[in-house]
Amino acid sequence: MASFNPQCITYSQMNLIFNARFYYRRLTTWTRAYLTSRYFDIGTLEAQFERLYLETLDIGEMMQIIFGRQASERYAQMVSQYAILFNQLISAQLEGNEDAVRENVQRLRENVDERALFLEAMNPYWTAEGYRDLFYSYIDYIIETANAIAARDLNRDIELYDILNEHTNRMGDVFAQGIYQYITSGTVDVIPEADTPCITEEQMEDIFTIRMFWLELVTWVRIYMLSRYAGAGDPEQAFERLMQVPEEYVNTVKKYFPHIDADGYLQLFTTYIELITSLITALIENDVEALNRITVSLYENADERAEFVASINPFWDAEQWRDILYVNLRSTIEEATSFLLKDYARNIDIFTRLLDQAETSSTLLAQGLFNYFVQNKQTTQ
Repeated sequence: MASFNPQCITYSQMNLIFNARFYYRRLTTWTRAYLTSRYFDIGTLEAQFERLYLETLDIGEMMQIIFGRQASERYAQMVSQYAILFNQLISAQLEGNEDAVRENVQRLRENVDERALFLEAMNPYWTAEGYRDLFYSYIDYIIETANAIAARDLNRDIELYDILNEHTNRMGDVFAQGIYQYITSGTVDVIPEADTPCITEEQMEDIFTIRMFWLELVTWVRIYMLSRYAGAGDPEQAFERLMQVPEEYVNTVKKYFPHIDADGYLQLFTTYIELITSLITALIENDVEALNRITVSLYENADERAEFVASINPFWDAEQWRDILYVNLRSTIEEATSFLLKDYARNIDIFTRLLDQAETSSTLLAQGLFNYFVQNKQTTQ
């Protein structure tokens, strides 16, 4: 039975792991967005629930090519019940119906039990007990997050956000390992040929940290906007947490490119975040002159970041990154405007687009880093 070799993770193996992690991260992101909308009465219940429900179905698409349509659709249906039961749980909590809350928590756990047994029967390299433990904990963390948001306790919400990120990584890893063992069943652990492009597990984890930067950035920009426009949390706390997002990214990049001007790179992101906060203020105050000035500065900042990232790694192209940053910037400005106009249906569409763009951007980062690590290893050898 083959398993991932921590000293030689291939590109396809890395993508399998990342795709599984990204699915659970997006599911959590939309669950949090749904909670914020319910507890702060932002937008319509139907629109937020639809987005959360659709997100649960993506797991079926990931599994279909391996396990077939029937089994994958059946599992996707069971996962979609998570959204339905969770919706009923939050409605019961908002109504103060404690009996219904307890009943729906129990039904969520029963849904996990059903899924666990189904997956174990589908793939012998997944265990019902392991799946059950992971998802029981996931439900507990999500319920804690709901309580923190309901209590306006942003400190605890932030703590749980980071805990959930680590937990969803583990969920993704178990999912990916089970699939890899299933498709390679009958083989034995071997060290890939010397010319097989691969990286170490440590490098893969660092690529993931760098890759998740874009998802983290668009998520915390949104949380900050919600605090400014809808009073969903303390803007100062949200801003402080937003400012931490590029720090981990830049520090991880510096680990492999030690000669870069890390302080200068970080300052570019600090400037970007400060400009976004100024943009929001200008929108709220309807200061057209300031809006025009800030918008110009944001695009100039995007140009600088594109040039900088291209100077770090020959596998990153300045023109390509300029296009990516421009697209992200336009969507972020649209997002801020939709909040101002309270056009929440459009706002959900924009955030969906931003998450999709973040995934595309992070994939390009990962490709460039993987190629750099492989070339650097070959040069060293």
